[in-house]
Amino acid sequence: MGRKNSPSDGQELDKLIEQYETAKAENHQIYLDGDQFADIADRYAFERRFNEAQEVINYGLYLHPENTDLLVEQAYLYLDTQKIQEAKEIASSITEEYNTEVKMLKAELLLTEGQLEAAQYIINTVEEADELETIINIVYLYLDMGYPECAKEWLDNGKKTFGNEEDFIAVTADYLAATNQTEAAIIQYNQLIDVDPYNASYWVGLAKCYFIIENSEKAIEACDFALAANEKFGEAYAYRAHSYFYLNNSDAAIADYQKAIEYKAIAPEVGNMFIGMAYTNKEDWSNADQCYLEVIRLFKEKGDGNSPLLVDTYTNAALATFELGNHEEAHEMCARAREINPSEPIVDLTEGKIYLKEGKDQEAFNAFKVALNDDSNADMWFQVATAYSDEEMLSQAKICYEKVYNINPKYENVAGKLAALALIEGRVDDFFRYNNETTHPIDEDMISDLLSQPYERTEEGEQILKEVWERMKKEKGNK
Repeated sequence: MGRKNSPSDGQELDKLIEQYETAKAENHQIYLDGDQFADIADRYAFERRFNEAQEVINYGLYLHPENTDLLVEQAYLYLDTQKIQEAKEIASSITEEYNTEVKMLKAELLLTEGQLEAAQYIINTVEEADELETIINIVYLYLDMGYPECAKEWLDNGKKTFGNEEDFIAVTADYLAATNQTEAAIIQYNQLIDVDPYNASYWVGLAKCYFIIENSEKAIEACDFALAANEKFGEAYAYRAHSYFYLNNSDAAIADYQKAIEYKAIAPEVGNMFIGMAYTNKEDWSNADQCYLEVIRLFKEKGDGNSPLLVDTYTNAALATFELGNHEEAHEMCARAREINPSEPIVDLTEGKIYLKEGKDQEAFNAFKVALNDDSNADMWFQVATAYSDEEMLSQAKICYEKVYNINPKYENVAGKLAALALIEGRVDDFFRYNNETTHPIDEDMISDLLSQPYERTEEGEQILKEVWERMKKEKGNK
């Protein structure tokens, strides 16, 4: 969140911030207009420098008591830091009630409470409602607050007048992306890039779309262009990091997450969580553990030590610290996660994994049973199956994968998992059944390669592979 209309442009604001920070460093007073202080605070808030933003607002209000711009910025800062009641109190204290920014603030506060009709009433009284900037701000407000149908109404109203304007096309592209109309959004972003190829935000918009449709290579390419246009564009680092992570390029992901944190595109606690997960993928347990502990420290520092977001952190930390040999501490991490949310199945799943690694099969079974409380949760069944598979407990894995298949045969290539298990166990008919359904089937060449490798196999295993190979050749010949 934040103020929607900053009168200072980028370069002017950079100079203002430089003047302010120089005066602060030299312990000199500086006099600026209220809106200028508000712009500086807004930039700090955007960069998640909330304490510094508050300091600027306090100083600005000292020089300009009851300044509307500063009070609006204070309210948005409270919204940014989840202090809803304080934001409402500030908004109600503003006397300049006909100010457009004040109306937008009050509308946003109403939307946070689900009071759509009351918010719409206020928005419909905005005097500059027929101006492009106002339309854009209203569209983004509705999108941010989860009312895309209302955003579309304002887009439709503005299209006749502003349909060919670059800024209107840009907000339309963002709307299409936000409402999962990805292909249409890609077309719009490409049109914008043709007009302004050095606009980093257009390239990042395109990258987001490619990431959504799981074309990570294209997403990375778009981020590369964004960073060529602006090497400090934090969002580009963030989405490139996500794409690298998806491609299992952990080292590149870690480097980009660090850049995203540096340029304030990702909150440090979120960024360190992702970095920890990347280290986990590398099985670099020491660095993973340090990242998770840093996330916990940052949340506690913010006074949010019981945040629901910490559940995943504690469970990830539990697995990392277990791999470091700290078994008791691993269970303690699970206990802390359970204190935050006793009904979260990921906690019992994690503890089940730890019990399996400890060789405590019954305790693991009991934990998994709790995690699988929702019998139709394919994702949880799949994760339990994977846990058993990782420990080479194949009969248990098979049961769980079959459960996933019965819930959703197309889930996460579960047919491929069942095909592989069937091949290992010598169930040839089951192998062909599942292999014919998977998106990445084991083919004749793969079986041939297995047969040519000097693996230690039983005579029965060798015979099964030959049987599968001969059957594949026969079926291929019949097509």
